[in-house]
Amino acid sequence: MDTEISSKIEQSDIQFLIEKNADGIIVVDEGGFVLFANPAAERLFGQPQPALIGSPIGLPIVVGEMSEIAIHQPGGGLVDAEIRTVETSWEGRPARLASVRDVSERRAMEDRMRHAAKMEAVGRLTAGIAHDFNNLLAVVLGNLESARRRVGREGGALVSMLDNATRGAQQAALLTSKLLAFARRKPLEFRRVDLAELIAGMSDLLQRTLGEGIAVRTEIPPQLWEVEVDPTELESAILNLAVNARDAMPESGLLAITAENIELARDESEDGSSEPGPHVRISVTDTGMGMTPEILNRVFEPFFTTKVDGRGTGLGLSQVYGFVKQSGGYLKLRSEPNVGTRIDIYLPRAVVLPGQASSRIETSVEPKSIPRAREGETVLVVEDDEDVRVTTVGSLRELGYRVLEAPDADAALNLLQSNAEIELLFTDLGLPGSVNGKALADRARALRPELKVLITTAYAGDVLVREGRLDPEIELLSKPFSFAELGIRIRRMLESGSPPPSRVLVVEDECLLNLLVTDMLTESGFTVDGAANFKEAAAKARSDIDGLVAAVVDLGLPDRPGDELVAELRSLYPDLPVVLATGYLEEDIRKRFSVENGVQLLTKPFDVEQLRAALGRAGVKNPRTDAN
Repeated sequence: MDTEISSKIEQSDIQFLIEKNADGIIVVDEGGFVLFANPAAERLFGQPQPALIGSPIGLPIVVGEMSEIAIHQPGGGLVDAEIRTVETSWEGRPARLASVRDVSERRAMEDRMRHAAKMEAVGRLTAGIAHDFNNLLAVVLGNLESARRRVGREGGALVSMLDNATRGAQQAALLTSKLLAFARRKPLEFRRVDLAELIAGMSDLLQRTLGEGIAVRTEIPPQLWEVEVDPTELESAILNLAVNARDAMPESGLLAITAENIELARDESEDGSSEPGPHVRISVTDTGMGMTPEILNRVFEPFFTTKVDGRGTGLGLSQVYGFVKQSGGYLKLRSEPNVGTRIDIYLPRAVVLPGQASSRIETSVEPKSIPRAREGETVLVVEDDEDVRVTTVGSLRELGYRVLEAPDADAALNLLQSNAEIELLFTDLGLPGSVNGKALADRARALRPELKVLITTAYAGDVLVREGRLDPEIELLSKPFSFAELGIRIRRMLESGSPPPSRVLVVEDECLLNLLVTDMLTESGFTVDGAANFKEAAAKARSDIDGLVAAVVDLGLPDRPGDELVAELRSLYPDLPVVLATGYLEEDIRKRFSVENGVQLLTKPFDVEQLRAALGRAGVKNPRTDAN
């Protein structure tokens, strides 16, 4: 009796497990006809159990092996699956039991990971090509422009040839710019942008670009949130999408550009990379010929194009993809043959601080004449590529500047120490040796705080970029630059009276006190980097904080003592002035730091004047009161 009950319980348990199993379980006879199917199998095969029972399975059933199969459902659906089979018996007859697992989601994730790895590899390659090519173009364009100025307007056919060569070189520079945008290695100049204003300002350009046969409709609500992007790159992205739409509508059609505010749910993006929260969605929709699924899988690959006769570079959508990713957003593309295409750009809403004014889109107007140097103005050019250096130095001398030149950081620092009349340092980012252009700029400012610094590069990489954004304290002129761009930028910087920012690292775990000290320092003219503990502060310090002039450190940090952080900071910045704040000033601490040059003790609570005095004793100049 007990054995019989136990047997019934086991049978019941087995039945329960089979019915509730997430994997499809089917039993087939030796002829391949289905004898049993659980509910999960019904979902996998897209058919109810009665339709499956007695039907041929139509799948490879190999005992003892795992096979990958594709299940074609009656409605046209396709399921990727793995199938494992064992020998069994069914009602006294030999049979086979197969366990079928849906792996479609896993396959899709693997495909996305392979795609991401491939795009990253291509990105690194294209960035390297763009760097070398931009250096070559800087020489080509510089010499073409110089020859054009020397020939003047009377050169006839020679002028026409020089102009054609210059236009070709400029187009090549545009291609390398697109490569860097795709690779997400182009430094973007982010500003808060009113999208309604930006898109309205593009309406005439879009209509002229698309032609009379295509109607353009824009629907932009007035209450649209601002986004923080590089406005020039956003305009270029929208124009790229419009041009693609035009090519998909050779006879006529409709291009619709719409935008709306949305709340993005976590991991709503197709690649799972989006951050949740408020976003603006810009949609570009056409009524063109559309794309097949095979083409859709490749549209963001660089150099892939559907255009015939070699008209397309294959970099338009790649550039849009890279720009949107670098801006913290993502793309969603939907298309259907003979129906049309819709591309959605999702951009995070700009964070607006209380009292912060909205940024307006500035339109740059080229001056009729390129501004020249004033008497005695001296520029130091640091460039390791001799051809680029000769071209740059020649252009600056033509503009009337006194120019000194150096091939590396060591030579540049020697010139800075011996030539007090140098007013501006114009340095390449990639220099030979261990000191790059950014580090040279930091050392030069330490020697000469009033020195203006302009960095140039054919490829910025991650050196000047924080989280995809150009560091706001960096003045950058990307290669290749024109004679006019160089002259205008140098003149603008020399006429700018703003001193370089003075940054203070504030390390305090009490949130309110951290905010209070930050307000005190901001009121005194400093820029503040904040941290709440030893680990966070050390990480920031190791990342090379630009313009760091001092640190204010709480003695009682939650993870490690503040005086240990002082030692860590001094190992990274040997002469860094430090104010060590504490609520209980013990005698041994006072004695320990009384002989430490550049370290001042400050007892809590303190006011702004006491903080300024402590910084002053440590050797820190106040950006406002000590400017002269």
